[in-house]
Amino acid sequence: MNRLNVLVIEPEASARLALVEMLKRSTEVVVVGVASDVMQARMQIKLRKPNMLILATDQQPDAVDRFLMQMMQDKPLFVLMLSGQILPKNSGEREVMRAGGGLLAKPKQGITVQDESFCRALVRQLKNILIKMEAIPVAKQEKEIAPCSMKSVVSKESSKERYNPLLHTLVAIGASTGGTEALRHVVSAFPAGFSPVLIVQHLPKAFAATFINKLNKVSKMNVVAAEEGAEIQRGHIYVGAGDEQFRIEKSGSSLVCRVGGKDKVSGHCPSVNELFDSVAKYVGSKAVGALMTGMGEDGASGLKKMRDARAKTVAQDKASSVVWGMPGAAIKLGAAELEVPLVELGKKITQLAK
Repeated sequence: MNRLNVLVIEPEASARLALVEMLKRSTEVVVVGVASDVMQARMQIKLRKPNMLILATDQQPDAVDRFLMQMMQDKPLFVLMLSGQILPKNSGEREVMRAGGGLLAKPKQGITVQDESFCRALVRQLKNILIKMEAIPVAKQEKEIAPCSMKSVVSKESSKERYNPLLHTLVAIGASTGGTEALRHVVSAFPAGFSPVLIVQHLPKAFAATFINKLNKVSKMNVVAAEEGAEIQRGHIYVGAGDEQFRIEKSGSSLVCRVGGKDKVSGHCPSVNELFDSVAKYVGSKAVGALMTGMGEDGASGLKKMRDARAKTVAQDKASSVVWGMPGAAIKLGAAELEVPLVELGKKITQLAK
């Protein structure tokens, strides 16, 4: 079992000590260091080599944002952020959430050892992060995970009927914050040999291979990383997650993946809008589009283009979304015909694709 080697970054000495005392209660957590600010934290990360940070984000927000953005690019770690805010408020915090990190509200009266409610919430967050970490071998946690290729995934049964974009349905899905877990529920509902599925998930490149492998374990279909020029086939799920745009294009009588370009579209790379726009153009009424939990508005205008092209479109409902920004924007724009809870979303997409 993986262990959480935690670095605590908290400017207030009393809160720092309280956090350390709380963490000592868990046998799965070892506090390897403490820091009062992100400058100290950089040194501690090099010396102590933690695999997780607990970071208070309220003080020096600009410095914290720069620290998180640089860390997520250079040496991604799981981060549990402690904040007076209940939602991420800057780019660095949003990157942390996309990578599977957590956000816990600080008590208004401050962090104390006597606060059992906060302690229980802290333990719950740590358990959630530990579950995510279990998918990453310990030896790989200190280096970038190699991109997953189509050949690296165990082959599963797929339909003998070749995918024909003129006859068969194609499914396109977009997700961001909360999507890494939500997508597992959705793809597990798709039968073997199902229509090809294209996914864009906002996620740092270092976590992409692990995410794809986790989806492949729960899916009856072959889940692979989208690769430039790969022909789209039935029984396969193609995932764009990392730092390149993912779209589709016609090549003769087939559709192929186009992967490339690092310019952001709608603030993201890969962008859900970029994928949805290409699906609206090349598949039209033979497509099903779904926009899931996520912050911001990426995918809403693309889903509207799909609906205008007579594709069937759905959005995850507010109650089951970690953040209802993207699906909410699609609803407001009139891009989604249906609003569906997460527990029913995979089954609904399957029905619409038949």
